[in-house]
Amino acid sequence: MGQVNITLENGQLGATKSTQDGIAGMVLTGQTDTGGYTLGTPILITSVADLATNGITLSANPFVYKNVQEFYNEAGTGAQLYLLLVANTLTVSDIALHTNADGAKKLLDYASGAIKILGIMSDDSSVTVPATTSGLNNDVASAAAKMAVLATDYFSAQKPFRCIIGGTSYQGDPGTLTAINSGTSNNRTAILIGDTDVIYTNTGACLGLVLGRLAAIPVQRKLSRVRTGPMTNTAAYLGSTTLESVPGDDIVLAGKGYITWATYPNISGYFLSSDETDSDTTDDYHFIARGRVIDKAQILAYSVFVQEVDDEVPVNTDGTIDAKFAAWLQQQIVNQINNTMVANKQCSSVSCFIDPAQNILSTSTLNVVLQIVPVGYSDTIDIALGFAV
Repeated sequence: MGQVNITLENGQLGATKSTQDGIAGMVLTGQTDTGGYTLGTPILITSVADLATNGITLSANPFVYKNVQEFYNEAGTGAQLYLLLVANTLTVSDIALHTNADGAKKLLDYASGAIKILGIMSDDSSVTVPATTSGLNNDVASAAAKMAVLATDYFSAQKPFRCIIGGTSYQGDPGTLTAINSGTSNNRTAILIGDTDVIYTNTGACLGLVLGRLAAIPVQRKLSRVRTGPMTNTAAYLGSTTLESVPGDDIVLAGKGYITWATYPNISGYFLSSDETDSDTTDDYHFIARGRVIDKAQILAYSVFVQEVDDEVPVNTDGTIDAKFAAWLQQQIVNQINNTMVANKQCSSVSCFIDPAQNILSTSTLNVVLQIVPVGYSDTIDIALGFAV
């Protein structure tokens, strides 16, 4: 009996790869909890209610609850948040140390590369009182230096992330702080100064709030974008003082490269000053948004080219790459980034060049030049205003 056989082909549409850009991780100092949570246990939550499910109580860990609540105020219930509570004997510098298996490394490994935005902070009212000769908890600067090493390790492992460190124990004088946006190169780490209340003896920073905003916006978007709307908090503090009581301090802090509060005349609510990192303003990845864009491109490029590892490459008689194959391979990554990023306005354009003249037969190394043109930002708008006659 005759029949017609039909098979469905797959892989023809060039589907885009999801990189789950907004997944955040947070490492906070905590307390032994009667709810049943064991310090040092990494968990994945999607709501504030998941804290109780995992044995973390408000009574034992109000510092954690506050930051998780503010994260979900911005990101919305359902957003994935990897969370790790560590003993309050660990400083924020200890948390950032790349050889500390009980610090941020533990959470990053638990997430297996899913975390794209990491936040770390200590509750200075519970940790041994820190030195603050730098105008902040002195361990913050040390943590930033150590985080640069940790972040580089994960970048090399194809698991890139950007980190924000809570600038705790701010002493209220921006003039005493060292500028972190000149002569520096730590473009994977930012420092946040400012909080939403003074419940924690003026020592905190609104880390959860900022991570939540980052989780909710696309990779190319700045934290400071006014059109996104104000943050969800109803009060803002710099140290023990309301933002309104220290006019101009936020401008000084922002000028030194710290992420902090910003307000605008005739516009209600609190915004963030920028998304600068601990790097020189001339650095290509000085802004977190620029860093997140290149991190996403890295993940996409890896996903395409890892398929070619140890695969056969057609070559010419002199060992150079077949030009048609080189052009085909170029198009694979260009299509992926065009469909995933350019189409979503996360970058302006992409180009790839694989030189067919390279002799892969003798080197067994394929050299690829991949370039992304980012979006621009209207940081300053100059308006010439006057009467027409």
